[in-house]
Amino acid sequence: MAVSACGEGCHTHMEQMLNNIVDAVLPFAVDPHPRVRYAACNALGQLCTDFGPNCQKKFHNKIVPALVGILDDEANPRVQAHGAAALVNFSEECPKHLLVQYLDVIILKLEQVLTHKFREHVNKGNKLVLEQVITTLASVADTAQDKFLQYYDRFMPCLKYIMQHIQSSEHRLLRGKTIECISLIGLAVGKEKFMQDCNDVMQLLLKTQTEEDDLADDDPQITYMISAWARMCKILGKEFEQYLPLVMGPVLKAASLKPEVALIDSKSRPPFNVDLNLFWLFLMNQIFALDTLANTLC
Repeated sequence: MAVSACGEGCHTHMEQMLNNIVDAVLPFAVDPHPRVRYAACNALGQLCTDFGPNCQKKFHNKIVPALVGILDDEANPRVQAHGAAALVNFSEECPKHLLVQYLDVIILKLEQVLTHKFREHVNKGNKLVLEQVITTLASVADTAQDKFLQYYDRFMPCLKYIMQHIQSSEHRLLRGKTIECISLIGLAVGKEKFMQDCNDVMQLLLKTQTEEDDLADDDPQITYMISAWARMCKILGKEFEQYLPLVMGPVLKAASLKPEVALIDSKSRPPFNVDLNLFWLFLMNQIFALDTLANTLC
């Protein structure tokens, strides 16, 4: 975990020894203890972010097999999910021509995990790994672009099913991530392929938006839907115009939301021992107070 934290601040020095660092971390991806494997995922993912795309160019043949192998860790869902998250770090900064070399392997593994975790979710309600695998799939499709075309039909039916049938409030984040994934896949494969599902997806998005007017301002689906509308607009072009009256309301509402932040003059600040749950930050003669219980700035 310390290696993960050092990359950004020690970039120049660590880059010179990146080969040794990667080789030192990789064996821990198969360590007997799940917490060690979790930390190895964290380190590999952060190295891909801090040193990408050079890290991917130099060590893709080592990092991809290690992370794909961690996706088999069914006994430890947190480790399994963290391995999938590290694949996001890898794919975001990875050049397309390198990622496509591993598409068959990565897609096959994601498909296996997605299928298994969807069944597990139906039977037991577990959703941690399912949410992360959907995010990873979206990231891979975003980087692969048109090369994802051959895998489209293997995932879209399941994603549409999740969006259509999983409706409870406890699954808002799962639905949001699914919305993101569908729109990114659609953008990746292009209008011609996506049109076979485009109408269904648009109707599901509109249903979510128009029939769930009681969505809270902090509902994660709102952010995902706004981003999805932008992608759908890019896919459909002029044909998106018919949806504007329904789309713009929530977009403008989200734009009008004000963050719960208040600036306090340094001369009129309250005594710091009033509330131990407030974390105080001094910045350019202004004071920010973070309520650590409510997770809001005040």
